[in-house]
Amino acid sequence: MNSFIKYDRKLPFWKLLLGLLALLIGFYGLYHLEFFMLIPILLGLMLLKTEGSEINLDSKTYRKTVSILGITLGKWHKFNNPEYVSIFSTTEDVTLRALTAETTNSYPIIVLNIFYERNKKITVYKTEDIKDAISVASRLADALFIDVLDATKKGDFKWVDKDILREKGEIKYTD
Repeated sequence: MNSFIKYDRKLPFWKLLLGLLALLIGFYGLYHLEFFMLIPILLGLMLLKTEGSEINLDSKTYRKTVSILGITLGKWHKFNNPEYVSIFSTTEDVTLRALTAETTNSYPIIVLNIFYERNKKITVYKTEDIKDAISVASRLADALFIDVLDATKKGDFKWVDKDILREKGEIKYTD
């Protein structure tokens, strides 16, 4: 089994297209010794930047990452006495702006947080698929020897039976 869990925020197609176009224009200008073309290159890099996280289950370390065109940067940190992993359901807002208009779209996501030192948390994974979230939460709980809390329903937080989760991949609660 892979000992790495990686999450990168999804890059919208329009940002990918505009970013690559800006890089192409910038590098073409630099080829012709037009040094002001560094501006489109910087703009393209900013459009192509994504944030995320990586977890190494073998060494029990994590890092917040910044990725540009597959190059990932971030500093590794040890987990500080993790207590439990929470499966949390929420919405994520995406705001689109034009010259004279602005719209905000919300879509449901599932977030995995690792809590430590009573109330501190690290967001380690985001997905739209509940089965993916359950699978990753199970792997995290097994590797870090911590419990799983199901917080997908607002105000109804329940501890998950890790044995059933590991064996059958379904959520059953401890009483």
